Amino acid sequence: MRALNKKMMTLACATCLTVGMGAVACADTVDLGYGLYGSTSPTVKAVEVMRVPTDAKLRNNEQSQIISVANKAAVDAVNASLKLQVPVQVEPMKGDVLDGFSVYQLQGTDKQGHHVGQLVVVDYSKNAIDQVIGMNKTILEKVPDAKKATIKSSISKYVDSYSKEKAQQQLQGLKSNTIEGAKLAKDLKMINDKLPSQIMGAFDKMLATEKNLSPKSKEEVRSYVDFMAKQVSLDATHVAYKPVQTRYGTAVTGDLRGSLKYDGFRNTYSLIGYAVPTDKGVSLQLLMSDDSSYDYWTNELNHMYQTQSLKGGK
Repeated sequence: MRALNKKMMTLACATCLTVGMGAVACADTVDLGYGLYGSTSPTVKAVEVMRVPTDAKLRNNEQSQIISVANKAAVDAVNASLKLQVPVQVEPMKGDVLDGFSVYQLQGTDKQGHHVGQLVVVDYSKNAIDQVIGMNKTILEKVPDAKKATIKSSISKYVDSYSKEKAQQQLQGLKSNTIEGAKLAKDLKMINDKLPSQIMGAFDKMLATEKNLSPKSKEEVRSYVDFMAKQVSLDATHVAYKPVQTRYGTAVTGDLRGSLKYDGFRNTYSLIGYAVPTDKGVSLQLLMSDDSSYDYWTNELNHMYQTQSLKGGK
């Protein structure tokens, strides 16, 4: 009997250790860039879809090529936008905009059901942020006084270059904001009124580079896209942002809840984001899911970041 009890005790201890180790092993790690890593709760599974480390020494040849192509596309897009939207001449963007990025699929289950989210991490370089600050400074210096009042608050009014300490200081004074109801409806109407022309503007630029289509074919395709663009509209029920304290330091978090409508069909969504300053740049993390999973993923990210609210601006 004593031998049996000893065997039972050994089995019980082994079972406890196995279960305990299993619970720890179920927590997955996600790369947030710049040496930051997050751990999911044990009930959430993270699967890597794509990853380019911010540390160039950790990249393979394929990842190096991916980030090179992505940076060229980002620089070209920024410079094209500057020519169209900025009223004065500024120095074009150069160098790297992105230091790395990653995409994960997250899955978890609770009593409400099964939840799926996409976590996208984009790491913006200090080089790019400093250039944006310089551009804003140039714009404020060159635009006529009559137009300065129409320009929204410029980052160059507060800092002359990027650093983690300066960014955190600005975030600690940030006033939280929530937009709902009539104010949000008014803003959405302005966006939806412009949306078809913006879609067509982007499509026309793409179509102009297409050399394999005849003028007649281009016009037919354009007419079809124009028809579809007029059926698309955005809806939102809640937009908010606030400064927070996280395990990575001071950051800002925000969320957007709403739906994308097309010709009577409605697809709901939620977007929860964190922007975390680091010494080498800013890590932007966005979790996208169906709106029905908003509470689930909010709780999961609060767990991952150990989020605590800040009072914000005075």
